[in-house]
Amino acid sequence: MILSAGYGTRLLPYTNKLPKALIIYKGKPMIEYQIERLKNAGVSEIVINAHHFSELIQKHFSENEFGIKITVISEKYILGTGGGIINAGEYLSDGDYFMVINVDVDTDMDIERMILYNLSTEPFATIAVQKRYSKRYLEFDSDMKLIGREEKNSVPYNLFAFNGIHLISRRIFNEVKNAEMSDIISIYLKALRSGEEIRGYDAGECNFKDLGKKENLFSE
Repeated sequence: MILSAGYGTRLLPYTNKLPKALIIYKGKPMIEYQIERLKNAGVSEIVINAHHFSELIQKHFSENEFGIKITVISEKYILGTGGGIINAGEYLSDGDYFMVINVDVDTDMDIERMILYNLSTEPFATIAVQKRYSKRYLEFDSDMKLIGREEKNSVPYNLFAFNGIHLISRRIFNEVKNAEMSDIISIYLKALRSGEEIRGYDAGECNFKDLGKKENLFSE
């Protein structure tokens, strides 16, 4: 799944007329990089959620072929990173795990190695993280099991930035029944309290850019 429903407020005024997913990055809409990334990782079907200018996203995928089955779900209301995933459950729950990626990620991370790591541990979710600057850190223990969000007494060594890529067990649809506005990290923290395990996959020294920032979108 590619999460693409946001308003893209950090990219104003460009998102006054376009959804963030269709903003051009290095010659083509940024969402097309995610499609290539998922195809290269062996994904056979992609679901895209849309809200802001959802009709333009629908039009883009009705007029272009990408060699893979793509379904666009238009959300009447913004459901957030958690609610958007739950809302797409009918497309995501066939297999044991599914991948989710933010539309505004540019990285050379080895996704196939992340998939192998996930298969070796089979947690509730595996999330790609990295030692880099962030305003919102997540804290993990020495085995890379998620503890929670950064707090005042958090150990700096255990803090990682989230890279916007997850592998999620279909058990999430047992944990959350209703597609309401929610944040995926909040769902993970609730799952922890239920005894589930969320793992961090350390992406190491890979390149990572948040394309939701104008300075990254237009830089080499």
